[in-house]
Amino acid sequence: MHWLLDPFQSEFSQRAGLVCLMVGVLAPVVGTWISLRRLAYMGDAMSHSLLGGVALAFAWFGSNAVLPGALVAGIFMAITIHLLSQNKRVANDSVIAVVGSGMFAFGVLALGKVDTSVSLTHFLFGQLLTVNTLDMWITTGLTIASLAFVWFRFEDLKIATFDRDHATQVGVRAQRLDAAMLVLLAVCVVVCLSTVGTVLTVSLLITPASTARLFFGRVSTITFAAVAIGLSEVITGFVVAYHADLAPGPTITLVTTVVFISAYVVQFATSDREYVHHTHEHDNH
Repeated sequence: MHWLLDPFQSEFSQRAGLVCLMVGVLAPVVGTWISLRRLAYMGDAMSHSLLGGVALAFAWFGSNAVLPGALVAGIFMAITIHLLSQNKRVANDSVIAVVGSGMFAFGVLALGKVDTSVSLTHFLFGQLLTVNTLDMWITTGLTIASLAFVWFRFEDLKIATFDRDHATQVGVRAQRLDAAMLVLLAVCVVVCLSTVGTVLTVSLLITPASTARLFFGRVSTITFAAVAIGLSEVITGFVVAYHADLAPGPTITLVTTVVFISAYVVQFATSDREYVHHTHEHDNH
């Protein structure tokens, strides 16, 4: 028990732990819809595109404005991609690639000009142990607002994701929900910024949901299972990083990867045994 509780003795580690818990809930919830809508590439591009907002916010307003700056950059990218995607002559993934790579390049250049004391890796791989009270409150507000949106629009999201024609017939505005999901993705990436950074955000967005989808088929069940998996992964990664003196972000990401591979092997072995069992019964009949 002491091994689990020791990392949470200090005030800064308690703030970090609380942020981890919020990320462990929000990222799998949003990630479930990102996975179902096949927007994993969008999540990766979004996570990289925030660097420009981070750099400009830091240069103009200081370190306390990093998360708001990242949020502005994320929402800007979400709106830009939604508007450019209306032209059906250009594929969505092409729009994502163009906008995402452009914003990432701008971010790298901006970070290089801000201050030589600011390390690029500081933002790429997370800054969990430097989370301050303002960051914690911003993360809390964004998490509550995002979870409330998914909760109240859950059925509309299902209809718009799986049957857009029916969504139009029953009055669900699928285009608006598409835009809202992109903004929600931006918010989630910003929330993940402090824990695993821009590079590794996609691991928390996609991996818990993908792990849950190996065993479950209903959206609600996948969501709850993904949250349980995500929470266990971020807590495990945080505790292991503390005791092994490792960077929390990459450690959490490695844990998510190990869990997914292990779950995949278990699911594959189980399915294979069931197939052999049913084949054997069929041959006996």
